[in-house]
Amino acid sequence: MNFIVNGKDYHTEKTLTIAGLIKETRIDADIFIVNSFPVSSSYIINNNDAVTLIKRGSTLQREYLEYQLISRQGLKEYNILKNSSVVVCGLGGLGSNAAISLARAGVGRLKLIDFDIVEPSNINRQAYFLEHTGMNKTDALKEIISKINPYINIELSNIFLNKDNIIDETSGFNVILECFDSAESKIMLIENCVNNMAESYIISASGVAGYYDTEIFKRKKLGSNCVVIGDFENESGINKGLYAPRVAAAANIQANEALRYLLKDI
Repeated sequence: MNFIVNGKDYHTEKTLTIAGLIKETRIDADIFIVNSFPVSSSYIINNNDAVTLIKRGSTLQREYLEYQLISRQGLKEYNILKNSSVVVCGLGGLGSNAAISLARAGVGRLKLIDFDIVEPSNINRQAYFLEHTGMNKTDALKEIISKINPYINIELSNIFLNKDNIIDETSGFNVILECFDSAESKIMLIENCVNNMAESYIISASGVAGYYDTEIFKRKKLGSNCVVIGDFENESGINKGLYAPRVAAAANIQANEALRYLLKDI
């Protein structure tokens, strides 16, 4: 019988429970996850199972850390995501939250693009902390992601995206996330990338202001390689503020749409 234990191949001729495996391997653990689901020590291990053994409250062991981080995900899915790439254009409320969700999911290559710095008014909905005020958003978000998942390959581009540089900056990525604040920038990215980058999937968002019901969010297709998330009505403006719950909800729908696309062949 062959299965995986904390990311490593394991072979045995015996029928083993989790308790038996712990005795045999001498791995100290009290949290047992098999194929992304918590089990008891009496669970009988099957051929091709992915087993993760974790000691609650223990010092993180680099040797096993990557597989402990993704133990609640499928190993097959994780291996696909590890070899996938996403470029996040704009690191405000949408981009910063979406990028962190993608990092937690284990997307192996992330490019973060923004020209702005973190300001106090950003903290109410964006993923930054007060200690990041004054920092480039690219640098601040890289710092946050590195503390969450050190196995992500992060690229930074601290520039303002326009029609002259958008193709060069976003080419070669499986997914492009449009996370700008301005309608003009949103339109610019969609027009240029949809027409010139058929090999990439573009995910945009529009209408995420306020604290309206998130059930009115819709999903609209634009051509064969672009989708837009949002209610398409409630843009930010005078007396129409942006709030963390609704912005983060849209950001995570964008991130989930990226996962659905990257894992579409499973």
